[in-house]
Amino acid sequence: MTKRTTIRVITTISAIFLTAILVIVWLYGPIVGALLFARPVFIVTTPHRYATLAFDYAESQGIYSDTPEFKQVREKAEAELAHVHSIEETHPLIESVLKAAGGKHSGLISPEDNVAATTENSEMPSVTSQGDIVTVRLPSVGRGPVTQEYADTAAEGLAKTMPNACGAIVDLRGNDGGDMGPMIAGISSLLPDGVILTFKGKFTSDVTVSGSSVAGGGSPITARSDRKFNKPVAILTDNETASSAEATLLAFRGLENTKSFGKPTAGYASANVVLDMPDGAALRLTISKDVARTGEEFAEDPIVPDIETDEPEIAAAEWLQQQCG
Repeated sequence: MTKRTTIRVITTISAIFLTAILVIVWLYGPIVGALLFARPVFIVTTPHRYATLAFDYAESQGIYSDTPEFKQVREKAEAELAHVHSIEETHPLIESVLKAAGGKHSGLISPEDNVAATTENSEMPSVTSQGDIVTVRLPSVGRGPVTQEYADTAAEGLAKTMPNACGAIVDLRGNDGGDMGPMIAGISSLLPDGVILTFKGKFTSDVTVSGSSVAGGGSPITARSDRKFNKPVAILTDNETASSAEATLLAFRGLENTKSFGKPTAGYASANVVLDMPDGAALRLTISKDVARTGEEFAEDPIVPDIETDEPEIAAAEWLQQQCG
């Protein structure tokens, strides 16, 4: 075989190999990328491929995707997909399929709303003391570079104030969710190590706390504090307490010296995955129910506090004082 022939053979084999890779990526890149890396891989993004990926992802992961209702909604969306001409036009169809697969907690996040959480657009936790009671207020927080600062703010505040405190109030009122990781890491000093919550869906997984680290729920975060305080904790909730804030509430459920006060929560106690799409939008899909350490399962019904009251701060403070003697 001449040198020129050898080069021609090598070039042909390389071309075949490259073509095979492109075909594999074309066929399987979107769904494999979505499942393994939380980001679909498209060679060319067309409205049909974009929407089909969303439909397939919803069917493979959604908590309700094995129901007849989901099948009907997907079939209807696929029929309507034949008449769309842009990716933007697929969004309402994808929204309907996500809702059918994951329930009310699922949906499509528009490119305008799919923004990273930063110090400029996020509220930080606050830790205050009144007498011998410490109150940590946890606002909602999204995905983004602010999550570490959020967790450290709460954790360091508790480390400074809790040593001389009788107990703590965790205020989740108005917190409509977001990233669970920094919320739990921020108050990890009030929780025992181990499994604090379980996600139950097509796959089951645990959320765990170890020291000031949280794993398995939202962003894996380690807060800058290794303190632990075995003191009574009161949790405040209202009808805006939702999603990750409800998961934070359930992290205390079943523990001794813990009680919740206020109003029933919003009823979004389920776990979502968020899949970023090429146009800047994102798929938010519910894949599991929240299961407390008590074995109770929660999803779309409000969580009723131990003590329903219009004055939760007063009731919580009175209860904490009783625990402290």
